[in-house]
Amino acid sequence: MLQVKGLTFSYLKTAVIQNISFTLKAGDHLSVIGESGSGKSTLLKLIYGEYDLDEGEIFWKDQQILGPKYNLVIGYDFMKYVAQEFDLMPFVTVSENIGKHLSNFYPNEKQDRIDELIEVVELQDFANTKVKLLSGGQKQRVALARALAKQPEIILLDEPFSHIDNFKKQSLRRSLFRYLKAKNISCIVATHDK
Repeated sequence: MLQVKGLTFSYLKTAVIQNISFTLKAGDHLSVIGESGSGKSTLLKLIYGEYDLDEGEIFWKDQQILGPKYNLVIGYDFMKYVAQEFDLMPFVTVSENIGKHLSNFYPNEKQDRIDELIEVVELQDFANTKVKLLSGGQKQRVALARALAKQPEIILLDEPFSHIDNFKKQSLRRSLFRYLKAKNISCIVATHDK
């Protein structure tokens, strides 16, 4: 369970987030909807531990989420954050990007996991395509699959469908959220879409 209590954060002296509190149970999904510059991405980065809080506290189960003052490496093993910038390896294939952090000790299980996630993000025809040759929307789908490769307990998605055309967006949403529900993965989505 994620607990956010009295969260306040400012850039310089301008408060972006003021006294936000909520609880998200395991397997639940939450959408944060707002216009550009309203603090949606900042909220996700605070939950991920990318920034230090001005006030408040964040817990996942019994573990307090702390920012860079307290952690040499940002982030937590049980949590994944998919930013608006994808940070993919352009000169390797979709499959290699998704499997980057999976163990090579069990190659059959690794390939099964990659195949499962390629299906979730609907990129079966592009599994062996180098990422540099993909469209922005396809790259965004690879980033989603890579974040799910080592199954997180919670995933934070920052505008996860912003580069995906309307034709593909609806089926991808259904596929992704069906998968997250089936695996009991908590999810927070920041979006300007309704």
